Amino acid sequence: MRRAAWALSVGLGVTLMTGCTQLPEPESPGAKLYAARCGTCHRLYAPPLLKFEMWKYQVDRMQGEMHRRSIPPLSNSELATVLDYLKRHSG
Repeated sequence: MRRAAWALSVGLGVTLMTGCTQLPEPESPGAKLYAARCGTCHRLYAPPLLKFEMWKYQVDRMQGEMHRRSIPPLSNSELATVLDYLKRHSG
């Protein structure tokens, strides 16, 4: 678990330095939903920067954070759409 947390922090650190200027398939439903639901609270991270397993971990963590902050979490349908998008474009 420590190794995974370290990898995540390194990946996010690189992302913060490089930013995310263009999402893959920007007009796809997955990209639009990812931008709309995730980009409202923080900068969007380029999907290729993380492996899919790390994306699943991050999305699950953010679901809990949204609940904690009284923000409606992703519905099951939204969750499936975002995870499918991230899986197709993960590193």
